[in-house]
This record gives sequence, C-alpha cells and structure tokens, in this order.
Amino acid sequence: MVQILLSEEQARLVQQAAVEPLQLCNPQGKVLRTIEPEYTQEFIAELKRRASAPGPRYTGAQVQSRLQALQEEWDRTGGFDEAYMREFLKRLNAADPGHMRPRNETG
Repeated sequence: MVQILLSEEQARLVQQAAVEPLQLCNPQGKVLRTIEPEYTQEFIAELKRRASAPGPRYTGAQVQSRLQALQEEWDRTGGFDEAYMREFLKRLNAADPGHMRPRNETG
C-alpha cells in the first residue's frame, strides 16, 4: 500500500472537502486523481429529511439487543420465517415493554 503523508494544511483541506470531490494534482497542476466524497450533498439532505420525519427512534443498544435475541433464537431453532420472527418479537416486547420504547418517547 502506498502512503502519502500530508502537511497539516493539506490534511485540513482534505477534511474540509468531505462533501465535494477532491482533486489530487502534481506540482504542475495536472489532475492525477479525483476522489469522490464519501457523503454527497444529496445523501446528507436525505439523512436530514429522515431525521425530521415523524416516527419512532431507537438507540443503537436497543437495536443490537433485538438483533442478538433474534440471532440466539435463530441458532436455537435452526431458522425461521418472517411470521415466526414477528411473533417472537411480539413476545419479547410483551415480556419487557419498556425495552423497545422509542427514544423520542422517552426523552
């Protein structure tokens, strides 16, 4: 792997270009590579739209807990279909109703 050490100023410019293309040029100004941003303006706008939309919000810990419970049930039973999954999640929620309360309802 090739590694190029940037100056402080170059590193700052690269970080600022997180949402727009970044051109790497040789000393004569010839473009050697264009690096597309990881997050486009459209992607960021979509994230903002989703964040402002109504609906339940869950913490990462809540989601991970449910995924772990689903994996354990999958391993225990050898697999299941969507209907079984939904019924299993209903049983989990009934056993601990506060666990998957949406974050926006709890503050």
